[in-house]
Formats: sequence, C-alpha cells, structure tokens
Amino acid sequence: MFFFDYVCVMYLGQIMELGPAEEIYAPPYHPYTEALLSAVPIPDPSAERKSIRLTGVVPSAIDPPAGCRLNTRCPRRNMLPDPDICLTNPPWQEVHRDHRICCHLALDELRKMDPVFSIKEVLYAG
Repeated sequence: MFFFDYVCVMYLGQIMELGPAEEIYAPPYHPYTEALLSAVPIPDPSAERKSIRLTGVVPSAIDPPAGCRLNTRCPRRNMLPDPDICLTNPPWQEVHRDHRICCHLALDELRKMDPVFSIKEVLYAG
C-alpha cells in the first residue's frame, strides 16, 4: 500500500519521471529513479536490492548542465550509441497513459533493466 497515488521524480529541478506510484517502482524507470530506489531501506529480510551508487561530477544547482541534468552522473549513459546526445534535452517517452520518462535511452532498453527489488522465495520444510 502506498501513501500517495502519483509520483514525480526530479533531479536538479528537472522532471525525470512521473506516473502512478505502482508503476514507478517497476521497470521501465529512469536511471535516476532506479538509483533512488536502490537507496530505499527494505525491512523484508528475504528481499534483495541492487546497489547503485551515482558517481561523477555533482553539477551545480545554480548552473546545471545542458541537456539531461543527470548527464554527468548517469549510470546508463554508456548504453547509448552516442553518449554526447545527453548534452541535448531528452525526449518525453510515454510508458503508459499516465507514466512518462524523460530520457534518451529507448523504452525497449529501459524495459530490459532488472528490477531494483526482488523477493526471494523462502521454502519451509515442515
């Protein structure tokens, strides 16, 4: 159960992803959303979580970089044929009717991402 219905993920004042809460927690998601989700503590001991740590230069919020604001730290930038495209404004891509991602990576590539969270099936002998 969520305490909210709709989520807007922002980085340095730029909206990266927006949509219904239940869709934001599963691929496809923006690389920044993926990194944020990997930092969420999970109280379930059977849950596994990917660890994603953003590296690179942290840009100035007063003078943000051109194009995608995440371009100096994006962990998925190397998946693009030309990573310099991130220096231009990314397009909005519609995942579903109310779910949109602002990224140069194609939705097909974003859909290939493994979920950040997964629950191990625990079998009890009895």
